[in-house]
Amino acid sequence: MLRKEDFEPNMETEDKIPRAQPENPAQSQRFGDFIVKYMQNVQNTMELFPGTSFQAINEIFGVLYVPLENMGELEVTGTSYNSIPKCYTYMDMEATGASGITRLHDHPYLKLRGKGTAVAVIDSGIDYQNAVFRNAGGSRIAYLWDQSLEDEEGMGKDKEQNESGRELESENGDVGNLLENGADMADTEVPYGKLFRKKDIDLALASEDPFSIVPSRDTNGHGTALSGIAAGNMVPGENFTGAAPEATLIIIKVKPAKQYLRNFYLYPPDAEVFQENDVMMAIAYAISWAKKLEMPLSICLGIGSSQGAHLGTNALSQYVDYVANFSQVSVSAAAGNEGNTRNHSTGIFSQGREQIVTELRVAEREQGFTMEFWGEPPEIYGLSIQSPTGEILEVSSSIGSRTQELSFVFVETKVYVNYILIERQTGYSLVYIRFFHPASGIWKIFTRGKNRQNVQFHMWLPVEGLISQDTYFLEPSPYTTVTAPGDARNSITTTAYQHRDGSIYIAAGRGYTPDGMITPHLAAPGVNVKVPLVRGGFGTRSGTSISAAQTAGIAALLFEWAIIRDNQPFFTGSGVKYYLQRGARREENMQYPNPEWGYGEDVIIRLQSNKASKINGFRTFFLSRNQTFLLGF
Repeated sequence: MLRKEDFEPNMETEDKIPRAQPENPAQSQRFGDFIVKYMQNVQNTMELFPGTSFQAINEIFGVLYVPLENMGELEVTGTSYNSIPKCYTYMDMEATGASGITRLHDHPYLKLRGKGTAVAVIDSGIDYQNAVFRNAGGSRIAYLWDQSLEDEEGMGKDKEQNESGRELESENGDVGNLLENGADMADTEVPYGKLFRKKDIDLALASEDPFSIVPSRDTNGHGTALSGIAAGNMVPGENFTGAAPEATLIIIKVKPAKQYLRNFYLYPPDAEVFQENDVMMAIAYAISWAKKLEMPLSICLGIGSSQGAHLGTNALSQYVDYVANFSQVSVSAAAGNEGNTRNHSTGIFSQGREQIVTELRVAEREQGFTMEFWGEPPEIYGLSIQSPTGEILEVSSSIGSRTQELSFVFVETKVYVNYILIERQTGYSLVYIRFFHPASGIWKIFTRGKNRQNVQFHMWLPVEGLISQDTYFLEPSPYTTVTAPGDARNSITTTAYQHRDGSIYIAAGRGYTPDGMITPHLAAPGVNVKVPLVRGGFGTRSGTSISAAQTAGIAALLFEWAIIRDNQPFFTGSGVKYYLQRGARREENMQYPNPEWGYGEDVIIRLQSNKASKINGFRTFFLSRNQTFLLGF
């Protein structure tokens, strides 16, 4: 466990960080990952734990790779909780049925299709052979980084051939040639996994055995679906088009989470989860490549996590806030699908209430799960846990950072608890609870307020897919269920609605954050949406990640209008967000913003061109219920 404080950047010590070891610690199961703000105490930590190495993400964040054999048992403490990578999974649910999506980009004046912009999808990868990602010039993918591929797998070609892939071909302006303006991350190999460039992918597409050249596969299909929605080609025969069909694609396939984290968080063996630091690394490289391409960048994050205080303090949420303030970078995030999962409960100490009882139903054959309790300051909370047999054990608030073991007499369940009175990122009280082999039935958590302050507390279980559907709170709250990084302040957080009848998606995460920040920001269609499938054809999927992909495509269109057409050359991700918020479609009988719809259900953007000879006054771009995309006056 790491107990060292992290600090603000001190770049003067960067040259003192040793290089990575021959065995890549980012992929090795022998190493634990810790997210830090560097640099002042990084060297001390590396000396404390022999064999530790460091990899920078950007000028603020980095990752320490610590040999598991040297660091002891992983546990949550007041100094390390935020450093332990949280795990994220897909914010999408499989759906059946049919729903054609028509997107029209042929407005006689605007004709916005994302030309000259880049869309980055950080997810399960992509079916690069699918026709919706190809044009006359070959692949529309400029970079494909597969974090999961190990060095020994190789690329099916020699290094010289790989190096030739740095020269990207340009066809119809969709991928420009790389400029030689100095070394940066885009000029070097990625720190782990395999990087394929456009030329590599074009060679693969021309080969009888494409996977011998580019062995990256999307085994889930989620990344392929999001990429198609955000930037797939127009397919008139299928009534399908991506939001930005002429945008350049940057694809990062995030590697699976390491086994030690899966064990620590007690995830099911078949759960698909990804580490926070790997997603952050993917964002950093996507920005670097977009800079190299000299293109504004729209990032799509269709993943989410219920870990953390839901205050935007997770490392990934902080990083999203940081990059969204860059000129020419926006981040679209899913609101999550936790609105109806019954995985959130809350209580308020008001009017002299001394105790609140929270009932938790645990499914049969539940192997284990985690639960997080977050209580608003300045209250000091007292907790006790009652098993289904009626046995009650007290959680100590005075033990400090040590892990408490609660052993019940009449059930075999072991409960491990970390009580952090003041969590340093938020000031909230954090009680981190892990249930091992929990007995089925009704468990009760008794919460007492020692000072009887008028404060609120929240409890969250893992998101759907990471815990049994039959384990849930008996009196849940659908609000404050937007997942991270949708709780970032500068993200464009999108919820989902049914475009056929205008109803909110029943599973969509709802706001606000515990401190009252407005989220989600917008709603977009996300139910039974047509998407491209792996190995060709089309199907349907539902979820807020689908809505986030549409918003990512819309952001690319706005970047085209603002930057490529020189209407607002210094357009930021925050600028994209505010344009969308101001133009959102709102019902007359509903108050906005609200926790379900944010600022509105559709997207209307009033655009003003500097080129008055071509476009006079304002034009309106909007996302319609009946036709998913429509460009018009």
